[in-house]
Amino acid sequence: MTNTDILLEDLEDVLDDATSIPLSKKFAVDVDKIKTIIEDIRLNTPQEIKQAKAIVDSRNNVIEEANKQAADIIAKAQEQAREMVTRDQITQAAQAEAASIMAKAKEQGDQYIVDAQNQASEILSNATNQANEMVTNAQNESRAVLTAVNNYADETLLSIDDSLYKALSDVRRIRNGLMNSRNKKKNND
Repeated sequence: MTNTDILLEDLEDVLDDATSIPLSKKFAVDVDKIKTIIEDIRLNTPQEIKQAKAIVDSRNNVIEEANKQAADIIAKAQEQAREMVTRDQITQAAQAEAASIMAKAKEQGDQYIVDAQNQASEILSNATNQANEMVTNAQNESRAVLTAVNNYADETLLSIDDSLYKALSDVRRIRNGLMNSRNKKKNND
């Protein structure tokens, strides 16, 4: 499990620990924790790219080793061919076998190189895709959380505004009632 996977699990934990807002389907989350986790994901993404580069370096080592093995096989085949040529009775058979061994060695060496290159390309592609997907997922989750927080703040401010408006209307109504009753009392006196 990569560091980014762990951080994404932490982000899910923060979302799971979100507090339900009464009388709504909204939740309150710790925005600072989410921002910290997203920043950690951004910081870990280069580490995963380094790991992908290490895989490519490993691929190069495999290719180099395959080339060495191919060279060793070819050298051994050439040596065997020389030994066979020195034998008068089987000179032609030795030459044919040497050529066959060299061809097989070259074919095997080429196949090792192709296989190593394909494997390294596939590993690098998978690592890059995973890193991009993790970053995209983190960004999408961050946007969703930020939208939820903004919506909650807007709803809360609207609710406070409505409450203040109603309270102010009540105060004005009571004040008008008091002034009307004073005016009636003065008029009656």
